[in-house]
Amino acid sequence: MRRNGIGILLWVAVLFVAGNNAWRVYTSAAPVMTASVSSDGAYALTAHRDQKLILWDLAHQTREIISRDANSYAAYFVKEQPVFVWQNLDNTVKVQSLSGEIKQQFTLDRPVYGHLMTRDLQTYYYSDLGWSLFRRNADGTSQTLKATDDNAFLGYHKLLNLAMDNAEQRLVTAGSGEPKGFEPPYYQTLAEVLEDGENYKRLYSVALWDLNSGEPIAKLDGNSSKTHAAISPDGQWVVSGDENGIGLYWNTNEPTKRHRLASYVSGIFIPSPTDDIADASFDDSKLIAAPKGVNTFTLAVAFIDHSRYYLRFGN
Repeated sequence: MRRNGIGILLWVAVLFVAGNNAWRVYTSAAPVMTASVSSDGAYALTAHRDQKLILWDLAHQTREIISRDANSYAAYFVKEQPVFVWQNLDNTVKVQSLSGEIKQQFTLDRPVYGHLMTRDLQTYYYSDLGWSLFRRNADGTSQTLKATDDNAFLGYHKLLNLAMDNAEQRLVTAGSGEPKGFEPPYYQTLAEVLEDGENYKRLYSVALWDLNSGEPIAKLDGNSSKTHAAISPDGQWVVSGDENGIGLYWNTNEPTKRHRLASYVSGIFIPSPTDDIADASFDDSKLIAAPKGVNTFTLAVAFIDHSRYYLRFGN
């Protein structure tokens, strides 16, 4: 009798542990793959490796699991709207309000690897596995702005990041910097990139697009590895950073003039007037002290809404 009682207790303990572990798996989430914050800073949306999509109420520190079959690369808050956009594993894109209302939905022929939507919810931009750029209009028609280049995402293990200004007139894309050539002009022109593949399929560098024409208007060179870029809310500035520690910025009215950002440790790189690297130097006169052990690479850059300040994310 006593043995039977002990056996029952053991089974209860096993079931309790198993149930607790199952509940933890059900309610917890794997690492975040993409994230987006609402313009008012009140909410965050995260898409996770285990296909969970979670809406976070930052003020009340609560969360809601929106879906358990979400595309891990498709968490996006529409600017200045209490609306977010995501895609499920059936390739259906859903435009959803904070209250849960599905304002619109449509099905694509592929999973997206990054996307944006205009604040009037009429125009939708998205990329895919091959670092393409597509535009879907309110009537359901689509245009290819940048063709797919096979499996660029698998080769570089990053998204083609997309960033749009507040006026929704300009878009920045960034994948990986073009290696600098040995002789001037050092980098391919937009015309040469177009010759190299239809619809700018090999336009991996930072690029500035005119959304009225649907064409790139500037190729912003100088980065040399996996690159992230952002455009200021007023559309006047583009900043970039890459995993080799190169940080650059441009005024969009003068895109041919490239400016250096300070490295975290050495300051601003001053190239040699003779192109002799031995004569180059760094200006660290206005550099704040970096934390011990900081790396030089940049993983992401982001402008702060309603300002011209931006953040650089390193290690």
